Amino acid sequence: MNNSPTPSAPLSPTSLRSRALAMLARREHSQFELRQKLAELGAENPVIDTLLHEFSTENWQNDQRFTEVFIRYSARKGQGALNIRQELKQRGITDKEMVEELLAEHDWFDLAQQTRSKKFGEELPTERKEQARQLRFLQYRGFSSEQCWAALKNCD
Repeated sequence: MNNSPTPSAPLSPTSLRSRALAMLARREHSQFELRQKLAELGAENPVIDTLLHEFSTENWQNDQRFTEVFIRYSARKGQGALNIRQELKQRGITDKEMVEELLAEHDWFDLAQQTRSKKFGEELPTERKEQARQLRFLQYRGFSSEQCWAALKNCD
């Protein structure tokens, strides 16, 4: 007895459009992400191209808006610029100038300090072992070495 599902008929362009709009209604998606999700639903490339063109023309999908929202969300979660850049690259955002411009709007030194304080408290580490632990934590979060050391020395 074969329990694998039978392949369903490909979705109609109208159905694909509805699903894509539902995805965009939940959260912003990059064009790359939307393309991947539509392909997983079995859509053909010409249909995907047509839908993505319509969505960008109507400004329902916009990579710059996605990038702005993603950076703001990630920064609020305590992620550093290095991790955010890498994640955006994985999500198909390749416009480095736009990314750098949007990243420049944040004070990463202050965010590193806030992230360190939230995790470890206001008191600065005095022992080397604890300092190294907090440094590793901030580096793992995607802050540069300069930002990490500033957070550990509480440079205001």
